[in-house]
Amino acid sequence: MADEDEVKEANQGTVVSIRGSVVDALFPERIPAIYNLLHTGEGGKIKIEVITHLDSRRVRGIALTPTQGLALGAAVEDSGAPIQVPMGERLL
Repeated sequence: MADEDEVKEANQGTVVSIRGSVVDALFPERIPAIYNLLHTGEGGKIKIEVITHLDSRRVRGIALTPTQGLALGAAVEDSGAPIQVPMGERLL
């Protein structure tokens, strides 16, 4: 049942502009926080980091992966968290 709750709470938006690695997305319900990670494209393979709020419903982000195949109107999902990197002894 936890999976069903997560699906209901997922913050969904749509791609409204693509200019190379710069992607704008519209979120009708709630706007993602700056630095949040967004997933879009086939299977959520395109990762975008929110860099600014354009207004109360639109964000601008930088794609961290190639945007090839991304189209206007594509679904975007807010991960609800910033980019996370695993840390270990070797990194420290």
